Amino acid sequence: MSSPATIPEALFATAERGAGEYVFHLEEGPVRLSCAELAERASHGARRLAALGVEPGDAVGVLGPNRPEWAVWAFATWIAGAVLVPVQIPLRIRDPAAFREQLHSLVAAGRCRCVLADPELSALLPAGVAVPWDEAGEEASEQSVAPLAEGAAVVQFTSGSTARPKGALLTHAAVMAQVVDVLHSYRYEDGSPRSVLSWTPFFHDLGLFANLVQPAFSGAVVHQLPTECFARDPAEWLRLVERTRAALTVGPSSAFGSALRAAGRRGERPDLSSLEIAYFAAEGVDPAVARRMVESADGFNLDPAALGSTYGLAEAVMAVSYSTAGTGLRFDRVSLEELAGAGVPVHAGDGPARVLASCGPPLMDLRIVDRDGDELTERCVGEIQLRGASLMSGYVGAAAPDPFVDGWLCTGDLGYLAGGELHVTGRVKDIVIATGHNYYPEDFEWAAGRAEGVRPGRCVAFNLRGSEDVVVLVEARDYQAGAARRLEREVKREIVNAVGIRPSDVVVLPPGVVQKTTSGKLRRAEMRQAYASGTLFAGVP
Repeated sequence: MSSPATIPEALFATAERGAGEYVFHLEEGPVRLSCAELAERASHGARRLAALGVEPGDAVGVLGPNRPEWAVWAFATWIAGAVLVPVQIPLRIRDPAAFREQLHSLVAAGRCRCVLADPELSALLPAGVAVPWDEAGEEASEQSVAPLAEGAAVVQFTSGSTARPKGALLTHAAVMAQVVDVLHSYRYEDGSPRSVLSWTPFFHDLGLFANLVQPAFSGAVVHQLPTECFARDPAEWLRLVERTRAALTVGPSSAFGSALRAAGRRGERPDLSSLEIAYFAAEGVDPAVARRMVESADGFNLDPAALGSTYGLAEAVMAVSYSTAGTGLRFDRVSLEELAGAGVPVHAGDGPARVLASCGPPLMDLRIVDRDGDELTERCVGEIQLRGASLMSGYVGAAAPDPFVDGWLCTGDLGYLAGGELHVTGRVKDIVIATGHNYYPEDFEWAAGRAEGVRPGRCVAFNLRGSEDVVVLVEARDYQAGAARRLEREVKREIVNAVGIRPSDVVVLPPGVVQKTTSGKLRRAEMRQAYASGTLFAGVP
């Protein structure tokens, strides 16, 4: 039997064989949604969209937390032949006016015909666009024309910027190609699916494709912990693994670190023996977090071989490379001096070193190129470029750039291949220059995070524009203005010991000031702007 060509085809095929289920572990109690029920409710939703005037090819936004309604309206959009626009939402809306501005910008850039929204958020959307997602209404008498494989399926925004948001336009064919590429992780050799646990938001590619679309294809049971519940108590992620006996879970390195710390504060050791795949994704792997995961494995009954890492981006649907299941985390310890100076990842001796996690072998055509576009050999750092069936068609949005050169996607990420496996070193635009050498901001950030009293994962390093001055911003776990100077000195000491460079300035901030994307990536450009404009402490009580 041929593989489904579109997302609705995958859902209907899984529903017909009675497989697949979404379990939402909401605060009011668990809510179960089988693929069969999802297919039925989404079909009604598609007719409701048609009655609202949505036609095939129109863009439809979905705004709200991870709830059954989000899943229903996403699949309703695809069944209607429309294009899904997942609309980002922060965990806490600190500034309603700024969030309203961002929503209006995203809705305009996505050209949304309407936005199905959590009723509590509807008022923030542009007039005439919002449709409360629990609102009943008229349905068209006939089903819309089914989408084609080459038809647009998703506009996945890659930036939360209110100025010029850009979205990756993904076809059904691209999404299905990605689903097939990673299917081996979601199914056993006999074809039966692994159970999955996730808390990542549906509007992010990891939540959308790995935990919403993939189960509709693989027939897996996926347990959804609300993102806000994870943020409030990260250890609940680990407890839910124990209760559900999930076999697969994926999340950012910083999230694993937060979960370990939260469990440790209570002296908890949830049983993680059911996990067969526990991968870091969505951000670079902090070697300190990875080390703690390995060292804590026995206490949690976790098999270290289950750990792994990935590299992905919205422009490639989700995953670009993936650790081979059962091999565990693999690291390359390279000389920081050689990496910063010559840009060559030479194995480190006794001097300062950078520890890089392997992201596994590529799932698509991948090459490393120099500034002139010439392909490099193994163990040479350059830009990562991609070619394959799961790549986007292009960007949408005002003045959207064309990132393709001769059919290759220029990612803007730097890395190298070693033994056929990808190692990602950082972003081209985030390079920090000091003493004439090119350092990666992670070198400073991970060192700063080792200082006692600093919140790991909440450190940002950057150059001031036009200079080689290195500035490091850190959040304190327990911020006290009188103790900030002591913490500054400790951070500088850790950075000098690890990197050999003394920062020009270290600023200690209260919790919640360092900005991150919804997937956990640091917003370095925004933090540099806040530092330069003197607004770092704006709004801080």
